[in-house]
Amino acid sequence: MRKFITLDFFIIFFLSILAFIFRFKGLMDSHPFWVDEFSTAHQANLLLTNGLSVFNNHQIHFEIDKFAPTFLVAIFFKLFGQSEGIARLPFAILGAFVPVSIFFLTKQLFNKHTALVAYLLSTTSYFFITWSRQARGYVLLQLLVLLGTYVYLRLIKNPKNKSYFVSLLLIIFVGIFTHPLFYIFLAAVCLHGIFSLMRNRYYVTIIVSVLAVVSFAIFPKVSSLLNSGGLGLRNNLWYYHSFLWREYGFIVYLGLLGLLLAFIKQRKNISFIFLYIFLHLIFINFIFSPVVTRYTLPIFSFLFIGFAYVITYLTDHALHDLKIKIPTTYNLSHATILLPLLFTLALIINGYKFDIKPNNFYSVNHDFREIALVDYHQVYNIIKETGSIEERQTAIIDTWGDRLNWYMGMNYQPAYFFRWLNSKDLMKGTPFGYNDAGEKIILKRESMRFIGEVSDLKQAMQTYPRGFIWIDDDTLPADVVSYVKQNFKQELYTDHYSLDDNPYSIWPATLYSWGIK
Repeated sequence: MRKFITLDFFIIFFLSILAFIFRFKGLMDSHPFWVDEFSTAHQANLLLTNGLSVFNNHQIHFEIDKFAPTFLVAIFFKLFGQSEGIARLPFAILGAFVPVSIFFLTKQLFNKHTALVAYLLSTTSYFFITWSRQARGYVLLQLLVLLGTYVYLRLIKNPKNKSYFVSLLLIIFVGIFTHPLFYIFLAAVCLHGIFSLMRNRYYVTIIVSVLAVVSFAIFPKVSSLLNSGGLGLRNNLWYYHSFLWREYGFIVYLGLLGLLLAFIKQRKNISFIFLYIFLHLIFINFIFSPVVTRYTLPIFSFLFIGFAYVITYLTDHALHDLKIKIPTTYNLSHATILLPLLFTLALIINGYKFDIKPNNFYSVNHDFREIALVDYHQVYNIIKETGSIEERQTAIIDTWGDRLNWYMGMNYQPAYFFRWLNSKDLMKGTPFGYNDAGEKIILKRESMRFIGEVSDLKQAMQTYPRGFIWIDDDTLPADVVSYVKQNFKQELYTDHYSLDDNPYSIWPATLYSWGIK
């Protein structure tokens, strides 16, 4: 029993509890969703309503490539009811296992005291905690990349172990239904695997077969992105350079330095990590159109591992210089464990990018202002309290249909989508058709009606004696915005979520109404 309860075991147990506390504290306060979280909730409700027919129902828009996180939210909705906190709960649970995965991967690559440092960094990282508390699949993607790396590195070391290969296939299966960015990891596995396992024709054949099947499966998605402008030659380097170097330069620099030092002794393992980081950065910088910092989340796991290696490398050499013998057995001395941990703790305490005290709210705009955070509870409380919603004679026009569905239900008929009529921008394109009344409708959105120009708005006003319109983007159709400002009543103006800790995170938005007394 004494051998089992060692100092490092106590530290691991403590950090495990700490990881859960950071990710769960205040989660059930149900802060308003942000844009993409509304989509996750809507997709989960589509799955609950339609079952597995969502896969072949051409009347609805269902994101099959994000089925895994959608399925998790649907299960939690079914078990515990629907709220923002419940939608985020499965990802908080998964996020608490990210530091555990980093610990075991780092231990496999190096040693236990390096793994403890990486564990501490990932447990208290503001970036990691934040994306463990959002109702999106990014933390699941991060966890699968870590697990996939752990299993793959085991496989190339023990090619005859079929259990590792089967485990990797299962991870790949879940990953391709989690997020399209997982295909970058899959490409790294296939490229590295062909060279690492090229002597084993069995593995090369299966790797090539898996890659062929996956390529065939994702071809329609890739074709769609190419046609819409989502894929192509881009230059997003300025954006990610600002984030990775100006915001996280210290971590990125030491993380890459640590991986370079480790490459000298472990070329096969570290070469895979470098290959994945390289492919990931090339894709988001020069191929994929949308630019958001959360796309870098999976590579930060490896940067923290490299960062941890630098810390233990320096402290181990310091102990050598002080002529303190470093044990090479499994049971490390207290000094070998505590010195790098104390050094890491000093960095965390003084670091802007780490958190030593759990908060009730973690802002997705902590580093960059890139996601609109608005108190949508306040907006829809006004609509419900003053709009005589029960009579279903009050039109509601929102710029995000999933948000309207979340607050008003999927069957609220006087619902309209206010978007751009014609735009080549991937994020602003609005395919639409017409219903029998000649109104524009959004295709595959339960025939939700569409406001794209003033004539559409006037037609909605003739149909419904009162209504609300939410305007939260200056680039929306100017004729509609101008008409609303001149003729409608302003009900609410807001530009900042009270708990957002970024003072520059300003998102002007206004709720207008007509026919409301």
